[in-house]
Amino acid sequence: MNLLNLYFTPFAAVMVVSALYFSDPDASVKWISVGVLLTSLIVNHWFSKNTYRFIGWAQRMKTLQVWLTFLWSAVLAYLLMPFWAPMWLLLTLPPVTAALYQSKAQTLGTAGVCSLAVLVLYKVYEAKVGMPLGSVMWAQGCVHAAFIPVLAAFVHELAQAALRMRDASRP
Repeated sequence: MNLLNLYFTPFAAVMVVSALYFSDPDASVKWISVGVLLTSLIVNHWFSKNTYRFIGWAQRMKTLQVWLTFLWSAVLAYLLMPFWAPMWLLLTLPPVTAALYQSKAQTLGTAGVCSLAVLVLYKVYEAKVGMPLGSVMWAQGCVHAAFIPVLAAFVHELAQAALRMRDASRP
């Protein structure tokens, strides 16, 4: 969890802050986004400090953290994607987290849910705008959705390779 919090948490925070600073969302969207971001930072910090304190519950806590990350990412992407297109990248975080601590099937399942969420967000945005997004925007959305399981599978294989190397070096 520490590596994720070291690299991905600041990335997510910078992305949300950039979206709020450089775009012009409504005041309510700004405050809800700040609230979700702060809540996610506090809870992720708590999880990183306490997951192994409850060793019998560690795996369940990691799974809970994956799905809480999905919830926060989906809410922030829903709120800010109309103002800041790269917000879909937040939906790469749950499967990357799953890739480090769960099986390949669980990782790909999480990635599938996140990919579907990206496409749903495009559909919701299309409905909000009140006109079709067009084939170029949908092609981009499909590429975004396809990237998520590819990244998750890649990270999962890297994590497994690291574990194999660690185990091979033990006497």
